Amino acid sequence: MGTLTGFDRALLALLLLAYVPGTPGLGVDTRESGDSGVVLGIAYGIAFLLPLVAIGASWKWPRLASGCALFGGTLAVLLPLLDVASVLGPPPPVAVVGLDIIQIALGLVIVLRRWIGRRVAAAA
Repeated sequence: MGTLTGFDRALLALLLLAYVPGTPGLGVDTRESGDSGVVLGIAYGIAFLLPLVAIGASWKWPRLASGCALFGGTLAVLLPLLDVASVLGPPPPVAVVGLDIIQIALGLVIVLRRWIGRRVAAAA
């Protein structure tokens, strides 16, 4: 597994910043949480914590950091896709759709960089 570079850490930090305005009660998302609020809260909490752990672990534990970045990027793609498709609840407001697109783009770049890093490390 490749170690995280400064660019990888910057992508993870941008992903963390993209999560904050979309958090219900903190930003532009005004939807009610409904019956699935606890489950979604846990899922988004994990999606927020994985990049945070990846950044913190990247200097001392590169394998842990790489795995957290990969799974955090995967969740950054899956959760917004489900949100835009209205699977997680009512349709999102336009501002949240914009944040979801940013999260999907950042998640895809993170996943691709981590996946390529794993493939290169396995071939060596």
